[in-house]
Amino acid sequence: MILRREEVTFLDVYCHEGTEPPFGGPATQEMTRLGVQNGDTLNLQWAYLRDKPPTGPIIGHASKVAPALPWVNREAVLQRDAEIRAIREAMQSTRNTLSVQKEGVDNLREAIYTRMDGE
Repeated sequence: MILRREEVTFLDVYCHEGTEPPFGGPATQEMTRLGVQNGDTLNLQWAYLRDKPPTGPIIGHASKVAPALPWVNREAVLQRDAEIRAIREAMQSTRNTLSVQKEGVDNLREAIYTRMDGE
């Protein structure tokens, strides 16, 4: 799990507000109060969806009250988003490396089978 429990709790409401009409709510207002916009949290949102994939068409849940903010200020939000971006990029790099390695094995097998067929 990438996110801390308090981050999941907050993002459960924040991500819901960003994906369901009327778009916005108490969690969004708290982030706006810190000076954070939706585009500032794309990696946090990615981690939320990875850690807690939706089981249906609705992401998260609505709340009349924002959960406690897990970050003290805008800089803390941006720092955490950057940390998660680094994790995401490392995961993607590993996945790409494994894909290239697998592709190389498949190409080698194809070359062997082609050679055998041609004999």
